[in-house]
Amino acid sequence: MSRLAFVGFLILLAVAVDTAAPALAGRSASPSPAATTYTLAIAADRRSAERNETITYTIWVNVSGGGSLQLVRVNFTLDPDLTLVAAALTLPSACGTSTSNATFAEWQCSFLRSGRSYRFTAPVVVDANATRGRSRVATAQAIELGAGTVTPRIARVAVWILIGVLELQVTALPSSAPLPGSQIYFNVNVTNIIRTVVDPADVQNLTAYNVRITIGISPLLDVGTTTPRLRTLPYLAPSESYSVNFTGIVNATIGDPISVNATLLYDDVANRSIGPKFTEWVDDVQAPPPLRSDLTSVLAVFSFAVVAIVAAIVIAPILGERSLTIDEVFLVHRSGVLIQHLRQGSTPDLRKDDDLVASMFVAIQDFVRDSFHTKATLDELSFAGRKAAVLRGRYLILAALVSRGNPRYLFPQMKAVERAMQRAHGAALVDWDGRVTSLDQAGPILQSFLAGGFRRMRGWRR
Repeated sequence: MSRLAFVGFLILLAVAVDTAAPALAGRSASPSPAATTYTLAIAADRRSAERNETITYTIWVNVSGGGSLQLVRVNFTLDPDLTLVAAALTLPSACGTSTSNATFAEWQCSFLRSGRSYRFTAPVVVDANATRGRSRVATAQAIELGAGTVTPRIARVAVWILIGVLELQVTALPSSAPLPGSQIYFNVNVTNIIRTVVDPADVQNLTAYNVRITIGISPLLDVGTTTPRLRTLPYLAPSESYSVNFTGIVNATIGDPISVNATLLYDDVANRSIGPKFTEWVDDVQAPPPLRSDLTSVLAVFSFAVVAIVAAIVIAPILGERSLTIDEVFLVHRSGVLIQHLRQGSTPDLRKDDDLVASMFVAIQDFVRDSFHTKATLDELSFAGRKAAVLRGRYLILAALVSRGNPRYLFPQMKAVERAMQRAHGAALVDWDGRVTSLDQAGPILQSFLAGGFRRMRGWRR
C-alpha cells in the first residue's frame, strides 16, 4: 500500500512540473544594478583678469549609475598670484570643508546620489603684485574613499593675468634744459612690453586692442598744424611698438614750465578697457649759458640788443595781463560737477537758471570731456562773441571768459589759481564727495583771480 502511495506521489509531482515548465521558461534572472560612477569638471567666469580683480571658479561633480557614492573627497588648488576667498565659498549641502588656506581647499561629501550634479563655487582674487602676462591655473581633484584602488578625477582651467602689457613714454631731445626760442624733438612711444618668446597660441591673449593715444602739448610750445593730438591703432602685438614724433619751438620766458603729456587707453582680449595710463615730460625754461671771456667784446657790442630783447620778453606778458578783462570764471571738478561760478562785481552764485551760464557750462564740459588726467594745459575756445581760456588740471578745470585781451596771458595766473586750490583743499580734491561746503576757500580764491590778485605785477610768484 505504501508503495502505491509513493508511486502516486511521483506521478502527481511529474504532472505539476510539466504544467509549470512553460511559465518558468518565460522568466529570466533580474539584472544587477549598474555601477555608480562620477565625472569632474571646472570652469572660470573669465579668460583674463587684472590685479585685484575677482575670478569665480565653478566645480561640478556629476554622479551617474544605479546607486550613490558613500564618501568623496574634493580639493581645489591654485597657482601663485591667486588667493582664495574662503569666506565666500559655496558648497553643496552634502559637503563640508575639511581644510582651507589662501591657495588650497578640501571638502568631504557623503551619499552623493546618482543622477545629480553637485556644484561648488570658489571666488579667487588676483594678487596686487601678480606677475603680468602669464597663465595661472586652478586645479580640481576628486577621489572616492573606501572603494579600494581608484583613480582620482582631475580637471584644470587656466586664466591669463593681463596687467598693463603696454608701456607709455614721452622723451625729448636735447635732454638738457630748454632755452627761449630753442627747438626740441619729442617722441611719444607705446610699446608692448611682452618681449619674451610667446607661444603662438598665447599671442592673442598678450595683444592690446583698440589702442588710443591722446597727446597734450603746452601752449608755450609752437608746433606744426599737422602735429597729431590723437592716434588710434587696431592692435599692438607682443614686442611691437608705435611712436609719434614732432618738433616744438619754445615760445616762453625764462622760468616758464613747458610740457608734453600723453594718455593711453586700450582693450584686452576680453574687450575690457585698460587705463588710462598717463605720463608727462615737463621742464622749466632756462637762461642761456654765460658767454666765454674771449667774447667780451662781442657781448659789449650786442648788450643793448640783448637787454632790449629780454626787456620785451619780460614786459610783454605783464602788459598782456594788464590789458585783460575777465568777465566770468567757472571752477569745475574733474568729475564734471560745477564747484563755483563768479562774475565781475558779483558774489559767489551758481545762477543755474541763467541760459548763457548754463550753455557755457555745457560747452566747457564738452570741451574737456576727453581730457582724462591731462594736467597743466591751456586751450582756448570762442563762445557768444567772447573768448574763453580753459585750464585742464589734475583735479580741477578752470575756465575764464575774456571780453578784452589775449587769453594766452591768463596761463600763469590760472596755474597759480590751481596751485592755491591745491594748497587749500588738496586732500579734499583727490576724492571729493560733491559737497561744495568742503571747498570753502574756492570763492575767495576765484574772487582774488577776478580782481587781478594773481597777476605777476601784483606780486604773484612761480
